[in-house]
Amino acid sequence: MKNSPKPHPANPAVPGELAAVDALAAWIEREMDGDPLVAHVLVAGDAAVRADFSLLELSESRVEGCRYTACDFSRASFADVAFSGCDFSNSDFSEANFTRCTFSSCKFTGANFTEAVLARTELSDSTLSYASLAKARLTDVLARADDFSHADLSEARLARTVFDDVRFTGTSFFRTSLAGIDFTTCQLADIVLSDAMGELKGCRMDLYQAAGIAQRLGVVIAD
Repeated sequence: MKNSPKPHPANPAVPGELAAVDALAAWIEREMDGDPLVAHVLVAGDAAVRADFSLLELSESRVEGCRYTACDFSRASFADVAFSGCDFSNSDFSEANFTRCTFSSCKFTGANFTEAVLARTELSDSTLSYASLAKARLTDVLARADDFSHADLSEARLARTVFDDVRFTGTSFFRTSLAGIDFTTCQLADIVLSDAMGELKGCRMDLYQAAGIAQRLGVVIAD
């Protein structure tokens, strides 16, 4: 089987000089008269719970060490943004759009990315356990050393997407084509598939992983 094309790198274009912001919501109200169009900022150490950032347009910026719990980022747009050490647990990113973004050591436990679009996006050392990416579109995405345990990737569309050392325990791939996906460096356990397991057609596994799938089909593995 041929190797799937590698994703184009994210390489977010972030300027060297950025305006310091320690409270994003207050800064938008004060500096932008409530207009959620933000660029060239360094948001560091901010914290908010259930804040409304829907329709936010953030570009060419950095977001570091922030905690946004159960916040609304629905239909937000992020372009050329580098995120590091942030916690977005239980936040809503439904229908959000990410382009040329990187996430390092971030937490998205229980976050909602339903119908979100991720293009030229990289995630490393991050947690997306119990997150929903149902019907999301991932193009040119690299996920490395991440935890997708019990995440929902049902009916997602994957193109030039690479998973390297990613944990998939109890993860749902229901009705998501995995053709061209290489799972050999990943952990697979109790993944959710349709009865016919057609999602796996064209993906790559090691012998141990394939044996686990075969046992689910009722195949008896000889010692």
